[in-house]
Amino acid sequence: MTLIKPLVRYSLVLTCLMITLACSTTTVHVNKLYLTENESRNVKIALEKQGFAVEFNELSYPSDIYSTSILYSPFVQDAKALETLEDILISLNYDIGSINALVTSNHWYTKNTIGLFLVPDGVAPHSGKNIEDISFLYQAESCETRAQLNLHNDGKFTYMTPEKTEISGTWSITQYPYIRLENDRPYLNFYYEITRSKRVDRIGEIEIIELHPLSSTLIISKCNMIYGIRV
Repeated sequence: MTLIKPLVRYSLVLTCLMITLACSTTTVHVNKLYLTENESRNVKIALEKQGFAVEFNELSYPSDIYSTSILYSPFVQDAKALETLEDILISLNYDIGSINALVTSNHWYTKNTIGLFLVPDGVAPHSGKNIEDISFLYQAESCETRAQLNLHNDGKFTYMTPEKTEISGTWSITQYPYIRLENDRPYLNFYYEITRSKRVDRIGEIEIIELHPLSSTLIISKCNMIYGIRV
């Protein structure tokens, strides 16, 4: 019994210490929408080396972020976390455009967390000229068929109809604002024009991306395809 009590006491102390350390670890939510796999890996290694926990996402960038930005919670427990993060980004050659607390657009960061939006050189978010900015699932609007067009960010597309017609192929931005869908069998060389607008409903504002068909073919309906994201 005399040995068991000290062991129990030490176990409790160790458990409390582990919980404290876990709670004090700052988590960095890294948006890797515009990053290559190699760039993502380098960022993860650099952050974890300095004691950060890392979580990746590929959410659309808030409409007011155009350069590498840091969004932090006022509840970050490590007073030097932001300074350390800045040093890491500088060492990785990222130019920091802004550092803001709490919220930017519809992205919230609470507790012991930091949000990081990385913008590599040569990338202009929201320009519409990046594949990542238009790689979404589009729905036919005001059309006889309820077709869907999924533009994948790997340069492939899938076109689907309720009648279970499905066509796959490749897509590309030929010269903004035009995109082309291509396939060999069945043959396809189809063009859309991209337009952007905003709509307002009872809840708030919605950013709209619309694809207007510029070609005619029997295998794809000549319908406007639409995608919306709430801001």
